Amino acid sequence: MNKLILGVGLMACSGLILAEPGPATPDVTPVVKKPFPHISWVSDDGDASLDVGGALRTNFRDEHWDTSENHDRWLFDTFRLDVQAKYKKTYADVGYWFQDDGKHSVDHGFAGYKFDNASNLQLGAPFKPFGLEPYPQFGWSYHIPFFMGYGVSAGVGLKYAYKDKDWDLQLGYFPRMLPSDIRYSPEVGRYADLKDNAIAFTQSREDNEKRNQVNARVARNFVNGDWKTEVGASLAASQLYNATTDDNGSYWAAGVHTIISNGPWTATAEGIRYEYDPKNPTGVSNDSVLMGSNGLTPAYLIAAKATLASLNIGYDIYTPRLGQLKKIKIYNDYSRMMKDKSGWDDSQMYTVGAQFIAMPIMAWVDCTWGKNANPYGGAENGTGFTSTSSSLSNQWVYRTNVNIGYYF
Repeated sequence: MNKLILGVGLMACSGLILAEPGPATPDVTPVVKKPFPHISWVSDDGDASLDVGGALRTNFRDEHWDTSENHDRWLFDTFRLDVQAKYKKTYADVGYWFQDDGKHSVDHGFAGYKFDNASNLQLGAPFKPFGLEPYPQFGWSYHIPFFMGYGVSAGVGLKYAYKDKDWDLQLGYFPRMLPSDIRYSPEVGRYADLKDNAIAFTQSREDNEKRNQVNARVARNFVNGDWKTEVGASLAASQLYNATTDDNGSYWAAGVHTIISNGPWTATAEGIRYEYDPKNPTGVSNDSVLMGSNGLTPAYLIAAKATLASLNIGYDIYTPRLGQLKKIKIYNDYSRMMKDKSGWDDSQMYTVGAQFIAMPIMAWVDCTWGKNANPYGGAENGTGFTSTSSSLSNQWVYRTNVNIGYYF
């Protein structure tokens, strides 16, 4: 409890006080005509349509610690395809990524049915409803909630969603996780599935996966003059199946979040409490579980029980006299992970940066500091979110990052 109070107090006092990277939601006004090679088709009666868009991005990275290989490196980031189709009340939505190092992933993909303008049902791999959506920060560099599985995280199953001007209600059931080789967002995983990018010495006996997960998220919108506020709560629970013991442990998470805006200012915050109770074989610690995605970053261990807190502040600067550049968004993102186990120090991340919107070009310039957080101070042995026993434990290190994308 003292750690939780300390974390919330630091955020309230600092305000501007931080991962493998990921893009924030494009914060732009939709354009009528998108550039090449965008494809758009609508039937004469308007009952059917097809839209194919996407993005091509490159990335510059400079990691300011000696053991990193990423010093002043320009790299291919991703080529993304977004496909949306509609026929009367049925529709489909897929996001597919071709990433660096030959990796590929599905961040979401589902077929849906609209009951009316407010409610719909999605079947396939929709986003799991939880907390700040879809991204838990403003910046390009992902923060601790994402690495714990609470951002752009999809599962195999179905979701019901209802949204009007006041309420946003989502309910989801996910009997299985997305396969690890096409998973965009990190999730609990077995070493057998993640071994190509895992560390055998510390992770080879990790054999857990979620099954039959249920999620619920409810949010209420308030408007008072220039002030707009969203307040919400989320719950998630699942079995935690261990393939070695053939036994089911459990997982649950609860969260609260808010989004507050007034003119150019926007602040978002969330608090999350989660607990994994694995049924591991004798000799395997229950204090941590293994997380991983499609191998773009190495698999890593996280504390089985922890509390997360985050605060993000953004300020929009509109630039109508600067030609193609229409807006600059300045942001500060901070997140903290407070682990239950005694002796496991907090993980922290802080990002300061700017987003430049000059459609079809969009760019982010980030500087992120991290302490006891993969890939800052834990990447060498995958323990950054647990015992912090790597060579950079309890040290602040930082990374400079520039991402430039062409959106069509």
